[in-house]
Amino acid sequence: MGKKVANYTDIQLDIGSKEQFRINGDDSRIIELDVRDLGILTRLQESYPRLEELGIKGFEADDATGEIDDETFNNMVTALNSINKEMCDIINYVFDSDIAETCSNGKPLYSMRSGQFIFEIILDALFGLYSENIQAEFNQMSERMRARTQKYTGNK
Repeated sequence: MGKKVANYTDIQLDIGSKEQFRINGDDSRIIELDVRDLGILTRLQESYPRLEELGIKGFEADDATGEIDDETFNNMVTALNSINKEMCDIINYVFDSDIAETCSNGKPLYSMRSGQFIFEIILDALFGLYSENIQAEFNQMSERMRARTQKYTGNK
């Protein structure tokens, strides 16, 4: 059993171990992810439409052309910072870890690279880590279930 402290007994549960990943070989860009977290699927599904909406909004605002006065410029910068902050918050929520700034290297998530939003590049790269591990977890679970039900079904 666990260690008793005051009126509480500590219980150690090994259910949320995070692994460290280095971005582009840069030792100053280390992120931590629990790549076995099935909750990412729900969080991504509920968050992606808002990310897309913000990405388009940010890209369009950042792409403004022509003469603008100081007040308009300041309002635009404030709006863009707000959009990027919300996008970072969503990415951090989806991955259940504070990773957005590190992954984007401080660039706005609504910026485009090779026809993709930066937030999409991050999602694509990191989600691959999850899909491999989620499949491995599913396979392990299937083996455990088969072993437990074998004595009742007679199947091997």
